[in-house]
Amino acid sequence: MFNHLPMTRFFTGLWIVLVLAITFAATQARPTADEGWMLPLVIIVWILTLLALMPSSLRHFVGVPIRGLRTRPILYWLIVLVYICSALALWIVPYQPTNGRQIAPVEFVLIGALLWGFVYLIAYDAHEPELRAMGSKLGKSKLTGIMGTLTTLVLIFFAGEAYLRIFYITTDGYGFTSMNYWWYRNYGWSHPNSLGYRDYEPTPNDPAHPLTRVAVVGDSFVMGHGINNLDDTFPQRLEKMLGTGYDVNVIAESGWDTDVELYNLQKYPLKPNIVVLSYYLNDMDYLLRGTDRNPDNNFIFPQNPAADWFIRTFFLPNYVYYDVMQFASSARSTSFSNDLISVHMDDTLWSQQAQHLFEIAAWAKRTNTRLIVLVWPELAAIDASKPATQRVGDFFRTQNVQVVDMTSVLHGKTTAELTVNRFDTHPSIEAGELAAEQLYSTIMQKEQAP
Repeated sequence: MFNHLPMTRFFTGLWIVLVLAITFAATQARPTADEGWMLPLVIIVWILTLLALMPSSLRHFVGVPIRGLRTRPILYWLIVLVYICSALALWIVPYQPTNGRQIAPVEFVLIGALLWGFVYLIAYDAHEPELRAMGSKLGKSKLTGIMGTLTTLVLIFFAGEAYLRIFYITTDGYGFTSMNYWWYRNYGWSHPNSLGYRDYEPTPNDPAHPLTRVAVVGDSFVMGHGINNLDDTFPQRLEKMLGTGYDVNVIAESGWDTDVELYNLQKYPLKPNIVVLSYYLNDMDYLLRGTDRNPDNNFIFPQNPAADWFIRTFFLPNYVYYDVMQFASSARSTSFSNDLISVHMDDTLWSQQAQHLFEIAAWAKRTNTRLIVLVWPELAAIDASKPATQRVGDFFRTQNVQVVDMTSVLHGKTTAELTVNRFDTHPSIEAGELAAEQLYSTIMQKEQAP
């Protein structure tokens, strides 16, 4: 098979091991309708391997394409490089391997088959004189330098891709990046309860053991955007602080604005005794979509479909395009924060928002539910947020609703301490812990009052 090479036994053994591994993985796999390629691929690999290992004239025939390519070493080099890129893309594009996600058996079938093909390309029926001739031709070719540069770029690209997929599965503040999407797939959506929220199952009501049910309503701040461990989110921290006799339930999803929060609170199957409304300045976004004041207008999105697909599919261009070129721009980030603040000072828009907030306060009074409003400033611009957070807090105070304004609590701490990462101003574990402490204090003050 791999004749006249010092590593003949190694390559032959590697081929056999790969075929056996592919077969084992195939027996464990449960292919979907889109993965009908798996069984034919395994059969083809077995047939070609048997032809290559058995003493047959067909063994020579299997190596014809490779021997032809080796007479043209630059083309051969290019084919190998294209194969590597195509093989990695065949795995990455449909499956998106990332840290925190288990590789499925069907992927091992694909990976094994691609490695099997790579071994065929570089070692099948290779002869030392043939390899020396290739080296001589490459040394004389003017294209060797170009191929070397191209190979280096490919290696850098996939090394960067691998690094980001292993070490940078994290969120951004705006939900634009591939890393953000796969963080949700691997962490944010990995622990839904039966009601679809990132939370543990609510404790059922038991007349023999009455409990105080606390519902925390909101958006990505509540569900723990950017925090890998569910137990580190502030609703779970609050539940731990409150202890026995309390059950804290999350009613929140990323992207929720004030216009949908009351609706989802009302349809929650268990009636809460206390509702904590987590309010962040982007809760007015529903009034800005489709207008010139949409905060997302501060960012530039790729218009070319091919460029958009490439940037969204692969992490390295995604990271460069969004994180480095846009999120690192202080001008864009400042404009985004200023937009969130300014809409709260717009009397026309605020009157529409205040109506929704009034409906939440009215529902709490009507249902005899204690309402606490947790107001978050823009964590990268705490002082600049004060006019907006003050307006929100003052409104609820006029409705006789308790307000926990995090502006003063977080004042003096650095942005790095308060946010989940440098490109995402959602609350860090530390900021969530501070919020849980403030809520605990507020809840217990009233609970313990005579």
